[in-house]
Amino acid sequence: MTSQPVTHDADSPAAAAIGLLARQGFDATSVEELAEAAGMSRSTFFRKFGSKEDVVFADHERILTQVTGRLAQSRQDPLAGVEDAALLVFEHHLRHRETSRARYELMQAVPSLRDRELVTSHRYERAFLVHLLDRLPAAAAAGTGDQLAGADHREHTAVAYAAAVVAVHNAFLRQWLRSPATEETRQQENADTGRMRDLATELRGLSALFRPVLLGTAPAAAASTVVVTVLAGAADKDAVARAVRDALP
Repeated sequence: MTSQPVTHDADSPAAAAIGLLARQGFDATSVEELAEAAGMSRSTFFRKFGSKEDVVFADHERILTQVTGRLAQSRQDPLAGVEDAALLVFEHHLRHRETSRARYELMQAVPSLRDRELVTSHRYERAFLVHLLDRLPAAAAAGTGDQLAGADHREHTAVAYAAAVVAVHNAFLRQWLRSPATEETRQQENADTGRMRDLATELRGLSALFRPVLLGTAPAAAASTVVVTVLAGAADKDAVARAVRDALP
């Protein structure tokens, strides 16, 4: 569902800094050590990242920009566009395995980083919601009370859908982060492909639940089957039943 994201060398300094923080400890690592690990001066580190907390989530700033760009360019229906963007984020984590796992270890040890993660998740959720509200069929500017109430309900449903997508994505991400790593490259690639496929399936199912309300496209009702059969002369119930059964497609 997603196109291959471009690998950015800009991720390397942050990855080196995050790796050092995970190995040495968040509080035990100085900015000078982080700057050295990232291959830059202390002043450049502050200009580029701002703080130790900022460097832990530096790649999310770039991926969030990619997400908003992908959504803006999407020609799919709004929910499919959000699915695609969520998969883009998950794929980023899979492609930066060591950095994602090191950041997870840090968040387990540093409460302020867990708080920062909540803020980051909310930013993705907000990007999804803005896309939905911009792309959903426009409600009438003025209408009856029922129409306006319906528009409000749809907006509330969009909020719920955006939150649900982030929750499902994060559940898959945490499951992956907690799973044991394997040294077999091919085995790891197969497992990652399976996780991407499972997440895509889960997100499609989630969209199917919300799409009727958000887009007004309910699943098509099953067509009724009409059977016409003609029997010669009088026929008992068994003969009628057999004729109908034989006539069924």
